[in-house]
Amino acid sequence: MKRFLKTLSLGLAVSMLLAACGSPSGGGSTGGNTTGGDKKDVAAATSAIEQKHPAKIENEGTAVADATLKVGVVSDSAFKGILHPFLYASGVDNMFLKYTMAGAFPTDPDFKLVLDSDETPIKMSVDKENKVVTYKINPKFKWSNGEPVTTKDIVRTYEIIANKTYIKSSDSIRFGEDSHIIKGILDYHNGKADKISGLEVIDDANMKIHLTKMTPGVLWGGPFVSEFVNAKQFEGIAMDKIVQSDALRKNPLSYGPYVIKSVVPGEKIVYEANKYYYRGEPKVKKLEMEILPPSQQVAATKAGKYDIILSAQADSYPQYAELDNIKLATRQDLYESYLGFKLGKWDKEKNEVVTNPEAKMADPKLRQAMAYAIDNDSIGEKFYNGLRFTAAGPIAPVFKSLYNPTIPNFKYDIDKAKALLDEAGFKDTNGDGIREDKKGQALKINFAMMSGSEISEPLSQYYLQQWKQIGLDVALVDGRLIEFNNFYERIENDDPAIDCYAAAWGLASDPNPSGFYGKNTNSNYPRYTSEKLQSILEKIESEEAMDPTKMKQFYDEFQQIAFEEVPFIPLLNKVDFVPINNRVKNYDFAYDTKFDWSEIELTAAEPVKSTK
Repeated sequence: MKRFLKTLSLGLAVSMLLAACGSPSGGGSTGGNTTGGDKKDVAAATSAIEQKHPAKIENEGTAVADATLKVGVVSDSAFKGILHPFLYASGVDNMFLKYTMAGAFPTDPDFKLVLDSDETPIKMSVDKENKVVTYKINPKFKWSNGEPVTTKDIVRTYEIIANKTYIKSSDSIRFGEDSHIIKGILDYHNGKADKISGLEVIDDANMKIHLTKMTPGVLWGGPFVSEFVNAKQFEGIAMDKIVQSDALRKNPLSYGPYVIKSVVPGEKIVYEANKYYYRGEPKVKKLEMEILPPSQQVAATKAGKYDIILSAQADSYPQYAELDNIKLATRQDLYESYLGFKLGKWDKEKNEVVTNPEAKMADPKLRQAMAYAIDNDSIGEKFYNGLRFTAAGPIAPVFKSLYNPTIPNFKYDIDKAKALLDEAGFKDTNGDGIREDKKGQALKINFAMMSGSEISEPLSQYYLQQWKQIGLDVALVDGRLIEFNNFYERIENDDPAIDCYAAAWGLASDPNPSGFYGKNTNSNYPRYTSEKLQSILEKIESEEAMDPTKMKQFYDEFQQIAFEEVPFIPLLNKVDFVPINNRVKNYDFAYDTKFDWSEIELTAAEPVKSTK
């Protein structure tokens, strides 16, 4: 329930941080061959911008009392106002919640839940043999009214998210398939039981969650609710009234560092420090967060209106970088763009991918050649101000213990691209500079790409130009870019007019690739599968993979298979950044940090203004 795989459009991704495309991928004939590739070292997983602007920021000065922390959330739309860090309905809402009111389950550098720790709000233990997860609530873990968080709160949250009436009234997507391994939750969901039998309450501070099977997803919290409601506050509220209740929209209790004091709907939230926060009362006692229109973000930052800017846009990076009243904290985002290929169909009756070995793009060397023809480093600099860099591979470097820097990737190499096409039998038989297929017939490749941003058109033309340079006749489907909804409708329905496409995905905190590569997932848009690939995916999802050594082994094997069979071509990874005003004494944007907003200190009464 904690993880949500995201598909991104050009327009949406650009609004998030100038993304180039949107969704999962795959492609290739079964059992393609390795063709070399460029091996990476660990340093290659860090972009130049990350080195220039580290995640951790420290400013000199003595902390002042009674200052207010001011935060702008860049968005061209209002927040929806469902003010709970698990039940929220939009990414904009989440920006107002995840740093202020969340934090039940800290994670490690690989985003796995921290286990067996007496320091966490909830001590979580996993009994693999008996398929049981145990919770022990830390007595310091309290609501903002001073009352302890209890197992009643946990159970009530599960009862809400699994309730059909709540789901229908709220359009909730929180009741995911991964949660079905909790015993009795489907019976409750389907109205066959009044309670969830797998939730065994021992007392107010201790409980067990019984599972039907044990999977590695448990380590990332996949089946579980990650944040909780206060059961007393939601007592007596009908399931179809929850989404409109004051408990969600006006005065929700919090166990995070801050609690809501007042709300200007859609525009602004004023918080005060939670004096019962389990890590200690925040050093800054007042916090204001408000929507900041994208067109005003740089000017407002320059004028010293804000201390922190969330969701700052990549196209504004050069202007931010010129200001002398801020520092930029950076980290790699959970994002990867890719080149996908249509290699089969989706069988609705069997609920599985059916790969076509005769598909136009079936030869892996053809797909690899198209990859080597693209200079992703230059794209990152020219189109994304250096906030994109050549993708490291199918497992992003942010997953530090699972990413394997020795697996090759596709670095720009025109000569290698041409050689691969020659080896595969794609040759120019009539001297017009364009290669024919292996049978000597005309080869025209139809490429789909989304509209939605200023760079869409020039970037698409760059791709076509590079592929023409290696002798491939590639043209945009229908001669133009495709609107987001139409694009995905055609991709999902396996439109025969599309041979390949540019897209991107927002990576889940659980790196399990089965959601995009699995034989039985409709999100496998390329419609590619093989015995070798499916076998390693099943191992990744097995109980055996809960052993760290085995898990690493399986992920290494997957990355090698993904390179050899070319189910998709990784293009770009992305860097996210946060502008931080110079009066903020300390900030850490890294994933693998224990820092949270309760530790922020301010060294002046108001944010510093830029002199430039």
